[in-house]
This record gives sequence, structure tokens and C-alpha cells, in this order.
Amino acid sequence: MRTLRFYGTLSLAALWAHVGCGEPFTAGPAAATSSSGSGGSEGGAGSEGGAGGASSSASSTSSSAGGGGAGGCEACKEGEFCTVTETCLPCNDRRGVLSFGPLTEIDVEGTEPSFPRVRAEVGEDGATQRLVYVARFGGASDTDIATATGRPWTGGEVLPSEQINTDRPESGPLLLPVDVALPIGDMPPGSLLFDQRLPGPGSLPSVFTADFPEGARVEHVDELFVDAGSHSVAVAHALSPVRYWFMSIHQDSGGTVSRLFTKRAGGPAVQPVDIKLPGGCPAEGADLAPWVTPDGRLLFFQAPYSALGDCAQAVVLRSFYVKLGEDGLPASDLPATILLPNEPPRVAVKTPSLSPDECTLFVASNVGGAQRLYSAARR
Repeated sequence: MRTLRFYGTLSLAALWAHVGCGEPFTAGPAAATSSSGSGGSEGGAGSEGGAGGASSSASSTSSSAGGGGAGGCEACKEGEFCTVTETCLPCNDRRGVLSFGPLTEIDVEGTEPSFPRVRAEVGEDGATQRLVYVARFGGASDTDIATATGRPWTGGEVLPSEQINTDRPESGPLLLPVDVALPIGDMPPGSLLFDQRLPGPGSLPSVFTADFPEGARVEHVDELFVDAGSHSVAVAHALSPVRYWFMSIHQDSGGTVSRLFTKRAGGPAVQPVDIKLPGGCPAEGADLAPWVTPDGRLLFFQAPYSALGDCAQAVVLRSFYVKLGEDGLPASDLPATILLPNEPPRVAVKTPSLSPDECTLFVASNVGGAQRLYSAARR
């Protein structure tokens, strides 16, 4: 097993000056496997007045966006995407409908990988990205948390910490930026959040945090233990105090029901998050796998979905995003927007997240048969 290395901290502003994410990351031979994006959208098209939290650069785009596409897509800089009219816009321009291009497989180790989550780091050769995900390894039935670094990502390996990867299933990994610490004890910046079942028969999952990558210290996140258990946490770490979104498990009549909740760190109020899908069905399921932008204004999630609006028959997991207000709840009564809408209805698209510069979408999907990880560039 290769040795994992952690290279210290660097401000994200400085780091992303050296990292571009306008093209998908791959490992090994990269081939587009699916033409899955919706038609590319111009910033402002179909806008609800501009998504809150979008960078001010969205209203005054870079010089390469001038002239209605002067210079073509080749003129786009790092941190920009190219529209169908060959106009370069910042990836954090959230006006209009977010659209992404063809899916490209990320060739990592493990069976049925999911929950791809990415952060920027400093590597041996400068700026890099670290991927964390969950998968089954060595024929095991339980999932473990694994990681890969580099550009492109190659291989991937299970985190060696026996306190993180136990004999119980782990899931929902989320790495904080290297310069961000949560108000949880004295856990250092850049820690890992993840789910793990508590010891004992019939136990339900709960959220933990650990120093990364060593995993020498693991602490239970007490304030997210609501009702019978909790899992799949998302964090808007740019807010002060930070805001969490997570799944909570409620025991009722001998069974369990999972719901999505949100709360501010240190705050007493826990609010249910009710989201409507296209067609009118509610976003429900055992795990919506939430992921949120650092400013807490865009929530990405998965949910069982039926293109025909048949809520009772919705079984295939698809991915969506919804705009949020300052209270962490949907900003309007409009339904969530489906991601990669051109994928066939029977294809699952799961556990979505964005790269730190919002240029790339990451998902798990069975589009090629077996479930694998994929990336798709903003367009």
C-alpha cells in the first residue's frame, strides 16, 4: 500500500490561482462515455434574478467573455467555462440553469464507488486535488473510505486508520478545505467528516470527524445526533457560524424514516428541508446525500425520481440541485433542477458534488453498466 502524505496548508485563494478545473479529471485513458449534459446555457438565461451567493465576477465577466465569444472556447481561462455561443464565463456564475457536458469515467479502485468529494491541496508538484469516496474493497460487503490525489487521479487506496475504517460500514465522507476548522473540540483544520454506525447490534449511523489523513483522533459530532441517528452531512463552511445539512433517522412504529434537516452550528433549531422535484413529487428517500456550496446557496442531492411524475414508482436515483435562502431552506416554491437530464430514465446518477471552483460536477453512475465515478465539465 502506498504511503499517504499531507502537505500542509495554503489559502484557497492562492491555491486556486494555480489550479484549473474547466476540464474533467480522469485516471488512465479518458474517454467521454455519455453525452449527458443539457443544452449549454448562457449566464442569465432562465434566471431567477441571479442565484444568491454567486461571485460578483458573474456580473462583470472576464475579458475573454467579451465580444459575444471573441476568441472562441480556446480563450477561456482557468476557472471559466465555455457556453454554446463560445462565450467564456466564470464557473461560479450561477445565473440560469447549470449545465454540464459528457460524463467521463474516473478510474479508481473499489467496487461500486460513490460519494465523490474533492478539495484543493498542495502536492509535491504544486497545487493538486484530493478525492475521497466510498467503495467496497477485497470482496468485503461493507464500504470503506478511500482517497486519491493528483491530476489525473490514479488508483485510490483505503485510508489506513482503523478508527476511521472499522469493521462497520462507513459512508458520507466530506473533507473540509485545508484552512477550515469546524467548532468541534480542537480538531485541526482540514478534518474529515464521515458516517459510521455506533458499536452494538441494530445501531444506526452517526456523524464523526477525524484528523486527516492519519485518523489518530476521531470525535462524535454530538450536535448532529438528532432522534435515532444521523448521516450524510454537508457543510456551508464559508458562513459564520457554519450551517449543516444532514439526514436524520426517526424511528416510528417499529420502522425508520429518514429526513433532510439543516441547522446552524451551536444553534438549537433543527429545521426540516422540504424539496419538490420536477413533476411535483417530494424529494424523499433513505439518503439524499446532500452536498452544498461553501456559501450555502446551492444544495446538490440525490432522490428517487420518475420522469412521469409517478411518485409511488420512483425508484431510480437521480441527481438535482436547488437554490437556497439564508435560512438554509429552498429559496422559492420552484422545483429542483435535474442534473444531466439527457441520461436515460433507467440510468442512476448519484451522490453529486462540485469541484472547489464549481467547474466540474462529480457523480456516481451505472451509465456504463457497473457503478463507477464520473466527472462532467461545466458548459
